[in-house]
Amino acid sequence: MTTAESVFARDAPLFVESESGRIERYPRNAWLRWGLRLLAAVPFIVIAAWFQIASGGDWSDTANGALAARVDGLPWGSSDVAALAELYPILTSVLALVIPGGALGLAIAGALVGGLLLQLIVQSMQRKEFPQPVRIVFVATLALTPMFAYVMTTSFEAALGLTFFGLGMVDLVRFVTYANTQAGFRAGLLFACSALSDSTGLFVAIVAALAAAFLVRSRSASRAANAIVVVFPTLALIGSLVVLGIAFRLGPLAMIRGNLEWDPARAAIVAEYLLSPSGLLYLAPTIVVVLTAIALRYPGVGLVAPVMTAMILLAFILGLTPPGVAGINYLLMLLVAVAVVPKPTTLVSILLVCTTSVILWGIGWAQAFDNDTVSAWMGTIVGGAP
Repeated sequence: MTTAESVFARDAPLFVESESGRIERYPRNAWLRWGLRLLAAVPFIVIAAWFQIASGGDWSDTANGALAARVDGLPWGSSDVAALAELYPILTSVLALVIPGGALGLAIAGALVGGLLLQLIVQSMQRKEFPQPVRIVFVATLALTPMFAYVMTTSFEAALGLTFFGLGMVDLVRFVTYANTQAGFRAGLLFACSALSDSTGLFVAIVAALAAAFLVRSRSASRAANAIVVVFPTLALIGSLVVLGIAFRLGPLAMIRGNLEWDPARAAIVAEYLLSPSGLLYLAPTIVVVLTAIALRYPGVGLVAPVMTAMILLAFILGLTPPGVAGINYLLMLLVAVAVVPKPTTLVSILLVCTTSVILWGIGWAQAFDNDTVSAWMGTIVGGAP
């Protein structure tokens, strides 16, 4: 017979994040937190300003240039409902409308978003009591690669999407592993915001649901419930857009600026690319994350990495990837690693995690030189396009 005591014992979390239900922010002082965020953003603001000077104000080959042109060309005075489709991703489009300065203004805004993301990652590792060497190596790996600077200063859309995804993964771990229900609902909303900010974010909730199923769970038999909580807001968002498109007889996918049709030409490009040396370099971060997860005895978590890579490639094939974007898969792998890697408790695990981070840092630099788009951007930064 089921008793109240047995029900409470069954539902009691195995791991508790905080006995009081509250955890400290880092730094504790709000002025210091915002100061740290601004300090982290300064190098990227400088890079954006220098690119403006070195390129003569030419942002046409960047995602920010395309976003600024698209927003400027939106038929704001039109009564045609079909014009609403041009707003997607809605959150990015609205912010781009109010941010002054065109592509440069978007680059500075992206730099500020990058500073915020770095501070919140430091805060997350502080809360999980990561050893100091691990914190330093993780943050350096993310911040000191050309890929991070490139995305934050040239693609406001990707910067927002990555930030919402990264913060969502942090809250996902707090929800699944530490039974923090508030963090679970917040994670679901953050993944939905990622979908509203970046077209590739439409698939983020799928990856999050998979991660929720394989992370260390604080409550047994909660696998399905965890996945539903984090995926529901994004599914509700997509469902609303589908209903809106159908209601106005524009087609179920009209509100996301595309038909999500399989493009055989793009699929052929992806297949050919993945079989090339550049393709193997592209897949290297995914392979490293999978091997590290296996070495740390979390093979289920390792499945998140290849599914994430597959979703990014699928987004490209379906035409959802905005122009001028590179390095998204690499940065997503880093954010997944930072969020889901458990606290290293032995010298061997600390060395393994730090070594993995250093290897990913090297891969990031190699990808930057191998990628024509990022390489051209770096060429402009150091003294003119090649």
